[in-house]
Formats: sequence, structure tokens, C-alpha cells
Amino acid sequence: MSSKHLQLSPFQKEKLEYYFRFLAPDENENLDKNSINRLMDKILDFTGWDEESPVAREFQEVHEAFFEQLFEKAQEDDGTAGKVTLDNWLSMWSGLLPGVMSMHNLPVWLRLMPQLLFKIVDRRRQKFLTANDLEIFYKEMVHLDPDQAHEVALKAYDHMTDGGKYTLNEDSYEQLFANFLIGRTPYGPGRYIFGCFEHVVRPFQLIAPAPEEDSDLVMEVRKPISGRRPSRPL
Repeated sequence: MSSKHLQLSPFQKEKLEYYFRFLAPDENENLDKNSINRLMDKILDFTGWDEESPVAREFQEVHEAFFEQLFEKAQEDDGTAGKVTLDNWLSMWSGLLPGVMSMHNLPVWLRLMPQLLFKIVDRRRQKFLTANDLEIFYKEMVHLDPDQAHEVALKAYDHMTDGGKYTLNEDSYEQLFANFLIGRTPYGPGRYIFGCFEHVVRPFQLIAPAPEEDSDLVMEVRKPISGRRPSRPL
């Protein structure tokens, strides 16, 4: 990986690669001008939102701004127009994350991301998440096998709520998302935002990292399938 990413820890790179693949890259594993359409198709299918609903429009507008920033950064990096490689993606985060202590230190458009992701997982609109909500998200959006999604969701919910002491609402989810981005080691509960991941990305499986004192968190799961649909015309 490029020396431009030296300010990111190996675990940050791993988490950010997982986030990258959530954003519907093309068959060449690049984000392109149609990624926003593929992503919107995936989100609308999962949530049941009407395409013209306020929440769907907000999601599209925020992610259009996000993708615009990505394309601009990629062009600055290597002169490539309309395409974002994984290397470009990590380069952007390497410039954004050092010194960041919370979501409030990030650009406004980026601070909206955890709020929107929370609304996706909370498709029942109850303003809090349960282990079942996480399980459905992991199974249908991250494409874990059903049994694995169930097991990971129980572990995730336990860690995200400190054993059920706290409600998993939008405010706490934002803190978890910040931990997902900022945490440099595989110990914070934010690692469960997208389920689980490995330390070295392999073609066909994911390994969930586990703290030494909690060995029962180690599990193998198949690498998620992209589940892409044909994009809508621009």
C-alpha cells in the first residue's frame, strides 16, 4: 500500500477498506460515477424508503457531496477523473483522520454519515437499535450467512451497549462510528459498525479480530457478496 497511508494504522486501513466496499464499487473494485446509483438501489431495497422521501433525498444529496469530494481528491492524487481507487480512498482518510478526536472535528458532510447509517439500520423507525436490527443489517446489507449474522449481532450489541447498560440510539451510534473511523487498534466497539473484518483482506473470507481477553469473539465468515443491481440512468 502507498506510503501516503503511513498515518493510518493497519487496522484503520482494514476497516476503511470494508467501508469502501459498502459504497458499491464497480466490477474493477473502483468507485465510479454510477456507484451512487448502485448504492441508492441497495439502500432503497433494504429500507423500503420511497425514492422521493425526505430521508432518501437527504441520503442521496449527502452521498453525492461525498462522492464529489472523493473524485476531486482522486484527481489531485493521480489525475484520474471519475474514478476512485482503494488507494485514493485511503489517501483521503490519511489526510482527514490524524489528530481527529471526535466527529465534530470532521467536515459537516462527513458528520452526517453516522446519522444516515443509523436510519438505514433502524428501518423500523423506533429511534433505537436492537440485536435483531443489527442481525438483519449484517445479513442483508453486509451479506453474512444467517447463522453468522446472528452470532456477530449478539456480540456486537453486547459490546455496543456495554452489556445492555446503554441504549443503542443515534447519539451512541455516532460515537461508535467515530470509534470505527478513529480507533487505531481492534479493541473499540466501533469495529462492529459493518459487522466484522479481518486483519489481512483475503478474497473469500473475513476473520473477526478479537481482543486477547475475549477469545470467543474469533469467528470466520465468508466475504460479503456485493449484491449489486443495475444502476439507474444518470
